[in-house]
Amino acid sequence: MVVSQMHKLINFRQIRKERKEISALLERLTSTIWLEELSAATDSFAIDNAIGVGKMGMMYQGNLPNGQLLAVKRLLNSQLFKRQFLSEATILCKYRHKNIVPLFGFCIEGNDRLLAYPYMSNGRLSKWLHPLKSEVVRLKWPQRANIALGIARGLSWLHDLHTVHFNICSQSILLDENFEPKISNFGEAKFMNPNIEDDLGIMFKVNDGKTKKDVYDFGSVLFELITGETYNELTRSCTRTNICGDPSNFYNAIDKSLTGEGFENEVCALLKIACECVKPLPDQRPTMLEVYNNISNVKKGRHGYSDDFDALRGSSEIVSSNSTNEIIEL
Repeated sequence: MVVSQMHKLINFRQIRKERKEISALLERLTSTIWLEELSAATDSFAIDNAIGVGKMGMMYQGNLPNGQLLAVKRLLNSQLFKRQFLSEATILCKYRHKNIVPLFGFCIEGNDRLLAYPYMSNGRLSKWLHPLKSEVVRLKWPQRANIALGIARGLSWLHDLHTVHFNICSQSILLDENFEPKISNFGEAKFMNPNIEDDLGIMFKVNDGKTKKDVYDFGSVLFELITGETYNELTRSCTRTNICGDPSNFYNAIDKSLTGEGFENEVCALLKIACECVKPLPDQRPTMLEVYNNISNVKKGRHGYSDDFDALRGSSEIVSSNSTNEIIEL
């Protein structure tokens, strides 16, 4: 009883200390874009310009006088999401990569906390994988494979810089006008054992093994690109253990729009890679660099799966994609 109370007291003090440090770091940040500019760009955050809502706040479409289109995230509760705002503003100001969503600017003014990004015209990946009944446009396989490669490239680059995303899913992937994927939603991201002297590196430190959480989440997105469902959705009703050990278990779940187009062997190869990513033990999973190289080799035709699709089809069982849940874009 006494030990439990001591642990609670220590945790409370650690949380309070972290909150003070986060507040101090926020005070050191200087806005890179003014609230007045973002208010004008969004018509005073008019509801007609709202394009989404998430746990952190509202997202608005904005238009600067020079014609630049923006997506502006306005936090609903600046006190509750201090850490997430600090993490996203710091990481996106620090890093630039073709598969990481660029940060146009951020604003800290009074109680307002805002993040502004270039507007991504094709929206979230989840919208394309789960279209409404009235939407008949679907992603072709070459686009899906390129999206998988881009996400893997971005994550591999982040891990090389000792950063873990911790929230990879189809809703955190944005698509530009060329369907190039951009990893977004860095509110939960952390640094891995960084050799960084500043307070931010110390506060958000996490051990190296946590990169395999991103690998698992990427595998789930890869399943979604191939079947339309995440790995957890595919296996939720299955009682068999180690289902990821045999890719043939997922043949019946492959999106029917992907068959008969001449890409069957490539689909099969990426299905095998997805199975490797969701292995139950983190040490069994590949690194994101290995995943990126494997997908790159598949796209270049250098893989050993050329005759596997017929075998996979012949031994398929268990899992099929028949979800009827409607997914609404946030």
